[in-house]
Amino acid sequence: MTYRIVDRIVIWTGTAASVFVLCGGHPGAADIAVILVSFILGLAGELKRNELIAVLSAAAVFISSFFIPGMALVMPTAVYSLVICSRKLAQSVSIALRCAAGGAMALAVVLTDISLTLKMMTLLISALAFYLAFKTGRHERAEEDLRAKYDDARWDSLNAQKLREETMKNADNEVYMARLKERNRIAREIHDNVGHMITRVIVQLQALKIINKDPGVGEQLESVSQTLDLAMTSMRKSVHELHDESIDLSIGINDITSTLPGRFEVTVNTVIDSPADNALKSNILGIIKEAVTNISKHSSGDKVLIEVVENISFWRVKIFDNGSNPVRDLELSASEMAGEGGIGLNNIASRAGAVGGRARVLSDKDGFTVMVTIPKERKA
Repeated sequence: MTYRIVDRIVIWTGTAASVFVLCGGHPGAADIAVILVSFILGLAGELKRNELIAVLSAAAVFISSFFIPGMALVMPTAVYSLVICSRKLAQSVSIALRCAAGGAMALAVVLTDISLTLKMMTLLISALAFYLAFKTGRHERAEEDLRAKYDDARWDSLNAQKLREETMKNADNEVYMARLKERNRIAREIHDNVGHMITRVIVQLQALKIINKDPGVGEQLESVSQTLDLAMTSMRKSVHELHDESIDLSIGINDITSTLPGRFEVTVNTVIDSPADNALKSNILGIIKEAVTNISKHSSGDKVLIEVVENISFWRVKIFDNGSNPVRDLELSASEMAGEGGIGLNNIASRAGAVGGRARVLSDKDGFTVMVTIPKERKA
């Protein structure tokens, strides 16, 4: 825009000089009007770089030149607007229309009642206006191309960075999954092999205690038996903890949501500060799977939100989609679900109840929500 303003000032100065030559250094009202018209047309052409406005301005200069000879001096301003304006019509029509407008103004300058010197000055300033507009337009197009290339390069860089981050995240997930699988395998082998061996030794010791008649040996056998019982209890606890850690809620939720059709935009929020037992995690994943299956089959929306949040005394599970539904506020329990809900909602109710929780369904035209609360302290 800076280049265009400088060009306009140069053209307007040339037009003002031509007017002073026309009036012999003593401008009258008509001469001042010509200068103002040149300034106004230039300002309008800068504020509205519209092809039709530029052509109409050229037509006005052409017609008015036959009534006010000095108006022919405004031709350079109109020429600049014709060249620099944005194209709105088809290319062939646009070129023909601009050439016709420029030729008409040149004819008006030649035919109007002004001196030959002024005619030559006006045509030279118009040629300068054409050159300045052409050069500035080409410079602006080059800047736009460079800006577009910079934006494309920046966009490609951002995409590459995002791809690297996703690749690293996937690699971390694969390592984590491999570690969890290895834990599960170790827990299973300890349970199947070492656990069975210790159980067999305990049984054999019980048999020895029955047939033993020596009190001293009996005390030793009892001590060994107690030690084995403690070892068995400790091993079972360790195996249980290893198996519990092999289930990861975040990974499980992402695996479940990956089955949704591509039209859904999925958001997953998990706020988990303390470890959860295997039964709880299995039931939470089961609830989410049932809800996601229902969304995939029945939802008319395009957004899904899944939240698993740990509070002080309970866990909260929320599954929401923005599909339109009838207004409903339903407690998912045997007493209130009589005659309502399908297999999916009944399964959600059963899974929530299995861990001492409660499930609720809220729906309206703005979305469908499954809300489950599970207390941390549950009855065995």
